[in-house]
Amino acid sequence: MAHDRQNNVTKRKRGRSKTNRGNADRISALPDSVLCHILSYIPTKHAVATSVIAKRWKNVWTAVPNLSFDDRLCLRPPASTYVPLRGFADFVHTVLLRTNPVKIGKFSLYCSRPTNLARFYDWIATALMREVGEIQLYLGQQSRVELPEAIYSAACLKVLTLDSDFSIQVPSSGTCFPSVKILSVRLENPEKSVTENLFCSCPSLEELSVTCELHDDTPPPNLIISSATLKTCKLTVRSEDMLFREVDYMLTITAPKLESLEIYSDLLGSFVMHDLHSLKKVKLDIMHAEWAQVDPYRAIQLLAGINSCKYLHLSAGIITVWMA
Repeated sequence: MAHDRQNNVTKRKRGRSKTNRGNADRISALPDSVLCHILSYIPTKHAVATSVIAKRWKNVWTAVPNLSFDDRLCLRPPASTYVPLRGFADFVHTVLLRTNPVKIGKFSLYCSRPTNLARFYDWIATALMREVGEIQLYLGQQSRVELPEAIYSAACLKVLTLDSDFSIQVPSSGTCFPSVKILSVRLENPEKSVTENLFCSCPSLEELSVTCELHDDTPPPNLIISSATLKTCKLTVRSEDMLFREVDYMLTITAPKLESLEIYSDLLGSFVMHDLHSLKKVKLDIMHAEWAQVDPYRAIQLLAGINSCKYLHLSAGIITVWMA
């Protein structure tokens, strides 16, 4: 019987050992490099919050290469009030100090109500000094905000997303965003000079996404996309006014290496296509309101400009105009 009792004790110990192994914190046992990689996929606010999990996690977030700041995460429940936006700015400033001198892979900023543009410029300058590879910016500003001058010549920058209507000024050197391969911009009633000079000044540009907001209280814009290196282009033209009245525009594309083209619009504008010899895939998702008076020749002109493509997707809207 004594032997049986000893066996039972041994079995219970083995059972507890297996249970303890099952409850072990395996994530905390991972190398710092793996933990930082995991944290790089979540907003920085949440990454910083992991510092309270355990002593092991206290400083892990300070080595995360991707920084994502979003002031929408600083809002209290609907019944309460906003956390002071100054607190958000202080948070961004503190994180940039604590993570120095880690090289930044991606810097993402969503600020719905910026109160101090000087601090915004300081953040961008800091990211550029730390050789940031990707920048994504949104500022909820009523008027256009000028981009920091340093961003135009940053050789480290490969991906740039401007989700607000920033004031973009091509440098006098004629070269803009020298290393950017992927560019996404939002333009509101853009002047011809902006698009005419911007895209052709980007020597490394391969992938472009343009969202254009139009209003009927301004002259019809002339959008010009010209690039010797561009391979993929996505254009979205939209306006609330298009639901009730005709808002016209003209689009000119010159891109000898362009392989993929997508156009989304509430109205068929006037299109002029040049040197699209490499075009393989085209998607035209264009609406057509019954009241809109659109010249059918526009559809013919557009299709003639993309006749070298191998795959073509047409929406019902453009077919309606074509058959009119």
